[in-house]
Amino acid sequence: MLELSHIVSRLLWLGPFMAEIGAQTSFFYIFRERELIYDLFEAAIDMRMMHNYFHISRVVVDLPYGWIDKCLDFCNYFLTERFIRPNATSIGIKWDLRKIDHFECYDEFNWKIQWQKERDSLSHYLVQISEMPESIKIIQQALEGISGGPYLFHHTAGLSSKGNITNKNGD
Repeated sequence: MLELSHIVSRLLWLGPFMAEIGAQTSFFYIFRERELIYDLFEAAIDMRMMHNYFHISRVVVDLPYGWIDKCLDFCNYFLTERFIRPNATSIGIKWDLRKIDHFECYDEFNWKIQWQKERDSLSHYLVQISEMPESIKIIQQALEGISGGPYLFHHTAGLSSKGNITNKNGD
């Protein structure tokens, strides 16, 4: 989910950037790709944009059956059918907090920091674009590492609560 969010943020940057330089058609294609990721978010947690999947020390729900295959299909589509830390890395500094600070489980994955040394707008653009396939690589490796087994989260819909909850209308 973190890497999917990373890709969404890159696409959110790229779409308006392309529109500002006159590439309106590219804007629509880029936002179409964002919608595919939002579909994955919605399939996992019933929220598209403001997904809240992670809580302290756990996730909100287990991934639904078939979600991993759907996400892998998206990864393959994105890498084969579509285009394939921006400020510092676009001015020649090979730096990414996920690698430097050994963030979460990123050390377990095989991926490269994307950077450019030319220090111009094109290098900033190239870093942004080249980070997306690296995120896809991380997603694919993470999904391969998910083991099957019993669900850890059980939905509690229909169970009674300990107290009464009412809205402002008294319902």
